[in-house]
Amino acid sequence: MAKLSMFKQNSRALKEGEWVSPGEEYGDLEIQTRGLTDTYFDAQAARQRRAAVGFNGNVDKLPLAIRRAINLDLLIEHVVLDVRNLEHDDGRKVTFDEFTQMLRDPDYAELATACFAAASLVGKRRAVDLEDAAPSSERPSV
Repeated sequence: MAKLSMFKQNSRALKEGEWVSPGEEYGDLEIQTRGLTDTYFDAQAARQRRAAVGFNGNVDKLPLAIRRAINLDLLIEHVVLDVRNLEHDDGRKVTFDEFTQMLRDPDYAELATACFAAASLVGKRRAVDLEDAAPSSERPSV
């Protein structure tokens, strides 16, 4: 039988953020991020409407490049809070300011993809998963 806890998400993490690994393909990169909340989507709709003024108000006519720029700006403004375990090739730590600039750089599109992936994972860890991940309080017998 399905347990109610399978459907419960962490709304606090969605609003306040949490450290998330976007996936194995990104190594040990971790992003402190909020989820894609109503605030993000409301801001997205408002910016798209403003941008569509030059297209007779038709948001559907917005070029992909404009939509991408809007989404990245909003990701930086409303969602991504910090980054860790990311360094330059010479070993220097990537600062958060550098990271946000890289998100706008087409050469680092994979970083933006990682941020959206991380944001989609926020608040999704279920109580059952967290219990499984918690270290056991039992000591192994010798």
